[in-house]
This record gives sequence, structure tokens and C-alpha cells, in this order.
Amino acid sequence: MQLYLIELVDENLKRVLDEAVFDEKTESIFKLRYGIDCLRLDPKAISKEMKIPMKKLKLELTKIDNRVFNILKKYDLFEEEKLLQAETE
Repeated sequence: MQLYLIELVDENLKRVLDEAVFDEKTESIFKLRYGIDCLRLDPKAISKEMKIPMKKLKLELTKIDNRVFNILKKYDLFEEEKLLQAETE
């Protein structure tokens, strides 16, 4: 994957974080799941670090993923990539 695509996805995830209304715990889970300002962790590691049972964490992750999807579908995720490709042609 190209570096600018990784930066683009990271930027859009930060946009989601700014737009979404998360409580403190949910925001921490979001950051750990998507690796924003930290290393990305798998659900088992998040469960251990946040001291949340896996069953409850899976419910939280589903809610977070749904919220992220609904926010991102408002934006064209690769709009900037299309502009960059058009400039290079």
C-alpha cells in the first residue's frame, strides 16, 4: 500500500474521531482499534488493556464500526487520491 494512501486513511479516521460523539472509554477503544496515535491492537489485546470482557467489547466494536461506516459514507474516501492522479496525468 502506498504511503499517501495510509496517510489519507489516517486523516479520514481522525475526521471520524472529530465528528463522532464518543465517550472517553469508546474513544479509547476506537483509537486502539484503528491505531490512531498508538499501535493498532487486536480485540483480545484491547480487552486486556481496557479490562473489558470480550463479549461486551465485541458489542462496543460493532457500535463503533457502524458509527464509523455511517460517517465515512458521507465522504468520498479516495477523493483526494483521484485529484492526485488527475494532476499527474
